[in-house]
Parts: sequence; C-alpha cells; structure tokens
Amino acid sequence: MSTVIIFFIGFILAVVIAQKFKINAGIVAIGFGFILTWIFGHGPIPATDTAAAIPANNTSASFIRSFPITLFWNYSMPVIFYAFAQANGTLEVLGKKIAYAFRNARWALPIAVYVMAAAVAAAGAGTMNTFIVAPLAWGLCVAAGVTPLIVPVALWSGSFLGAFLPWTSNGALLTGMYENAIEGMNGMEMQVRVCVYYACLSLVFLLVMFLITRAWRVDENGAKDFMNKPEDFNGQQKSTLIIIFTCIGLLLVPSIINQFLPNPVCKWMSSNLSIPVTSIIGISLVAILGGASIKETFGKYVNWNMILLITGMGMYCTLANTFGVVKTLGDLLQNLPGNFIAPALSLIGSALSFVTSASTVQPMLFTMAPALAGAAGLPVAAIIVAIQMGVGVTSFSPVSTGGAAALIGAPAEVSNKLFTKMLIIAVCLMVCTALFCATPLISVGL
Repeated sequence: MSTVIIFFIGFILAVVIAQKFKINAGIVAIGFGFILTWIFGHGPIPATDTAAAIPANNTSASFIRSFPITLFWNYSMPVIFYAFAQANGTLEVLGKKIAYAFRNARWALPIAVYVMAAAVAAAGAGTMNTFIVAPLAWGLCVAAGVTPLIVPVALWSGSFLGAFLPWTSNGALLTGMYENAIEGMNGMEMQVRVCVYYACLSLVFLLVMFLITRAWRVDENGAKDFMNKPEDFNGQQKSTLIIIFTCIGLLLVPSIINQFLPNPVCKWMSSNLSIPVTSIIGISLVAILGGASIKETFGKYVNWNMILLITGMGMYCTLANTFGVVKTLGDLLQNLPGNFIAPALSLIGSALSFVTSASTVQPMLFTMAPALAGAAGLPVAAIIVAIQMGVGVTSFSPVSTGGAAALIGAPAEVSNKLFTKMLIIAVCLMVCTALFCATPLISVGL
C-alpha cells in the first residue's frame, strides 16, 4: 500500500508543480518517473517489433522503454495534420459559413454554435475546436442578445458531438489508449460506441439547458445586425477540405464496405490505412497544396504542450502496474457490489479529471477495466463507457481546459458571472452520469 500512496503523491505533485510554476505536467511526471524507477525499479516491459524485452530493473533504460509509442503516433500525427488546416484558415471559414446559415433565426443561434463546434471538431480540430469557435460564437451571441449561459453549453456540447470521432486527434488518441491498455480490444469500434453515448449526452444536455435558460427568448432591444456573409474558401482551403474528407473516407469507407461485403482489398485498406498513416499522407499533401508555412504551422499551431503532457503522463502511469496501483484499486472496487462498480468508476474518473486532464488518468483506469468487468458482470466495453462518461462530463468545469476554453471571447463581466454556475453544473453532470452508469443503459447492444 505504501508504494500506491507514493505513486499518487508523485502524480499529484507533478500536477501541482506544473500548475504552480506554469510548466508541462508531463515533463515533471517523467522526472518523477525516473526517480521512482531508480528507487523502486520498473516492472518488466515486453518485446516490441523494434526492441527486445526488458526485465524488471531500476535502470533509466527500463523507464525510457515505457514511452507510449503507439499513443504518440495516434495522437501527434492527427494534431499536426489538422494544424495545417487551422493555419491556412480552413477551419475558421468552415465555422463562419455554418453560423451564417442561421442569420435570420437568432433564437436558433445556440443551435448554430452547437453545429458549428461539432462540424469544426469533426473536421479534425477535435477539442481544439473551442479555441477556434468560441471567440466567434461569443461575438455573435452577445450581439444577438442570446442568454449568456447557453453559449458555453452549446460550445461544450457541440465539441462532445464531434471532437471524439475516431478520425479526430482526440478520437485517435483514445483509440490508441484502448488498444495499448486492453489486449485484443478493437479501438475503432470502441471509440465509435463511446461517440454514440457522447452524442446522446450532448443532445440531452443542450436540450435541457435550452429549456432551463429559455434560450429562445432573445433580447431584441440589444440585438443588432451581427452577421456579414463570410468569405468563400480560397483555392488552398478548398484543397485542404478535399484532403481532409478524403483522409476521413480512407478510414471509414473500407471498414464499412468490409462489414457488409468482405473482400481482400478493403480488408487490407482497413488494416493498413490507420489514423497515423492517413494523417501523414494528409500532412504531406496539405503542406504542398495548402499554402501554410511548415515552420509557422509547427511553431504556432501544433499543440506540442499537449503532446508532451499526454506522453509524459502516459510514461508515468506505466508505474501503476509496478507499484500495484491497478491491483489495489481493482481489489477495492471488486469488493463493491457489482451494481456499484460502474458508477464508482465514473465518479473516480470525474473526480480525477476535475483536477487534471482526462488523458492523464485514462491509461490507468483503462488498465483496470478487464478485471472490473468480470466483477461487475458487465462487458469490458460497458466499463470503458462508464470511465469515458465520467472523465468527460467534468470538463465543463471552468477550471478545466474544456470549460475555460468555452469562455474565450466572453465579456469579462459575463465570464465572471458564469464561473460559479458552470462549476455547479459540472458537479450536477458528475452525479447524473454516475446515476446513469448504474442503469442497464450502460451496456445497451452488448
């Protein structure tokens, strides 16, 4: 138990130090990982296609070998790909065109924001869509006299609808996490299932908040002409859109065809044209045709901070097995009545993601899923859904990245008033999600 406590102390210290000194928590976690490996050792690391197995020992090499290579490729390549689409303005113009379609129905502007956030996210921006869409959304909604609280709700809900599709950077990240943590898991199928639950959550949340805030009541006195026709896509942006949707098609179409008409060609394509591969193809084509400077894109638009955070925390979380964290938490949860395991996991995920990024805690929780599924009498996929629902909902909190990003562009007096309301709503979402995970709906279709 003492090493379990040490593991969590290291985890918490990495987050606290990073927040205090404004540095990357992943880098701090790697530093702690080296220190703990030297003191306590690192568990055995199996062989890969490029390196032999390393037995349990306390050398630096054993910890370095724990670098999550699959996770890195699945996450960083889509991030770089869609950074080019952001750099040349393609995603911004796409968002403006969707909003413009609602210019004559101001009461429906929250729905426009929802659709705009979902479309930009699904086009590849992932959860980064909020940073692109939020300033535009706030400018439109304030000018139109829309109830302020519905704006972050629409931004966050739209992001949930589109940001976790398998071809986005976030969806690719989670696909890699599933396959990395759970042997034999089909990451793509699992993420599609999670997306269905997220889509239902986003729609229900938006509808409930739309009714509670009476968002259809627009302040006509304060509203003014707020929409000008957006510019058309230029040639380079059109090329970028074609490349984006072609890459998405390469991921989806062969898999869909192979489900109904199995054939060697589609089987080869679905097996080999993975997210990193199609992203690299896209990067090459957009770099040539998209008109965005490679130097500027890599320096300004690629989210290196998040890449380092995810891989650094991923490395540190490999110590969870060595220190018995997974076994200890698993034993505690397995002693609960079966019906309580899924909601308990949801609450744990929610609580942890309140203080740190969901991607820093998911690898540890996913590792526990197979054993807990047996204790709960549920499929592993249902346990994954419970975890994902839990870590997702508290991102609406204004102290998390998701909630904070949804306030970008809001007038200062508005954001100050919304802070407490968003925090309370995040806690309510946390409780409601745990209750939902206690129902049979968590395993529908399995």
